[in-house]
Amino acid sequence: MSDRTIVVDFDGTVTKTDLLDTIASRFGDPEVYQEVEDGLDEGRMSLREVITREFRPVRKPIDEVVRWELENVEMRPGFGELVGLAREREWRLVIVSSGFHELIEPILEREGLDVELHANRVDPDPEGWIVDWRYDETCENCGESCKRSIVRQFGGEGEIVYIGDGYSDRCAAESSDKVFATRGLAGYLTERGIDFEPFEDFHTVARSLAS
Repeated sequence: MSDRTIVVDFDGTVTKTDLLDTIASRFGDPEVYQEVEDGLDEGRMSLREVITREFRPVRKPIDEVVRWELENVEMRPGFGELVGLAREREWRLVIVSSGFHELIEPILEREGLDVELHANRVDPDPEGWIVDWRYDETCENCGESCKRSIVRQFGGEGEIVYIGDGYSDRCAAESSDKVFATRGLAGYLTERGIDFEPFEDFHTVARSLAS
């Protein structure tokens, strides 16, 4: 089934924990981080505004942050198996992230994984990191800077499988043909009565798609 595209979120999905949240709170300003996260939860701030503001206080050299993540960030089990299955079946597999190439690529390289990646970029200015957004400012469906338009362009007439865990995955998941969800995304879809398959690791996802 070569017309199947698998779209996977990175932070908190490919990785066990949300890398963006961890770096913003650990290397930035914890008070700013909590303020904007509360704003997101309460619907007062957009995701674009939240990520922009919470990374502005991060002033560490990016090499230092990358060294830390390579020593501490764990992958969710089975992702390599899913990548291998997609290659075997000639499915397109793409990571689509609200995070940054500069933080994601070193982890994929560490794991020996060659995966197509669509993400934002960051300028690690010593006066404060500046997010270089690569997504449209507003989605006509959710009104946010959203993954949906990128995800839909992959599918064409084929099937889109979406795998995610959080806030940034909501709109793209709703527009996909099949969804695997965990954590916050699973709760969101449950509240809205939208079908999905729960997962804790990619072994489960790979078995489901293989069958």
